[in-house]
Amino acid sequence: MKRHNPLVVATLLAMVGTSSAYAADDGQASLKAPPESASKKAILQQNTDFFYNKITLQSSMSYAYSDQNTINLNGFLALGAIFLGNINVSKVKSSIYTFTQSAYLPLGNRWQLVLNVPVVYRQSTYEIGGAGYASSQYSAATVTSGGPRLGDVSFGAYYQLLQENKNWPSLTASLLVTAPTGINPYGIKLYQPDPNNTNLQVPTTLPTGNGVWTITPGISFVSTSDPAIFFGSASYYYNLQRSFPDISTTPGQVQPGQIRLGNAFQFSLGVAYALNDRLSLSSSFADRLQQDTQVSSMGSPWTPIVGSGANVAVANFGLTYAFNPDTSLIMNLGIGMTSSAPNFQLTATIPYNL
Repeated sequence: MKRHNPLVVATLLAMVGTSSAYAADDGQASLKAPPESASKKAILQQNTDFFYNKITLQSSMSYAYSDQNTINLNGFLALGAIFLGNINVSKVKSSIYTFTQSAYLPLGNRWQLVLNVPVVYRQSTYEIGGAGYASSQYSAATVTSGGPRLGDVSFGAYYQLLQENKNWPSLTASLLVTAPTGINPYGIKLYQPDPNNTNLQVPTTLPTGNGVWTITPGISFVSTSDPAIFFGSASYYYNLQRSFPDISTTPGQVQPGQIRLGNAFQFSLGVAYALNDRLSLSSSFADRLQQDTQVSSMGSPWTPIVGSGANVAVANFGLTYAFNPDTSLIMNLGIGMTSSAPNFQLTATIPYNL
């Protein structure tokens, strides 16, 4: 029997093992990365960090409800503790229905244009005591926006600053401009619907817009850490000063003036979980800090409107279901956490590619 040199045999075995390792590496290198799940795409769509590769339409319907109680005191304190006078409790119950049609137009891999056209219907019911000069007797009146009306149309662009990698999240900058196409709230007259209750003063109609031009720069991020997706955004609402032919709420009186609607800063943080290829859940917190609005009659100094500032904090809970890679259903429930926020807001959004 021919004997083999042990050194030669060991060398041959090492070469075979090395070749097998290279073959395994080549096989792994030839494997394609799994495609991005439809549920993750839907999450990115919800957080304005997904760039469509063709023209996309998005329909959204939301309902917001708020119920606010206010105590009105008309009198004085005796001996520092006893209140003498009338105490009235007023209540305002408001419902806002908004249908928004949006269109997204991609310009390359990083640019995307957007147009948002809202249609708004508002209804508010005002209740206050004092009917027949008795604080226990209430009067009520319901005011609407006069049917569905056009809201404030916005348009702008998104630009992806950075694509997500293992070290950095994706970053997207945005710039939106909102035009005062809705019914503005300035110059709407108040009237007394109940002749036996002077406490009840309600507007003749409800506005559907802010009445001023608004420029909103913003930035958003998305970071993936399977199975979680973290997201957040920050934006600043800069409202341009505008003059109006009438800012008075008194019937029969016309008072020209200027309005400086308070600017606002808004931020949000949240996390989403892709449960499977189609379904995902998300939760987030959003807060909007609004400065006081200032008003000036012609020739008079600027005067802040007391109580016009606001802190609108909302806790959001979302559910996203992807029907296919091109169409999904995004449901979101927002619960108000401050007195300035609506009690709740329910929104359903469906994006679909053309």
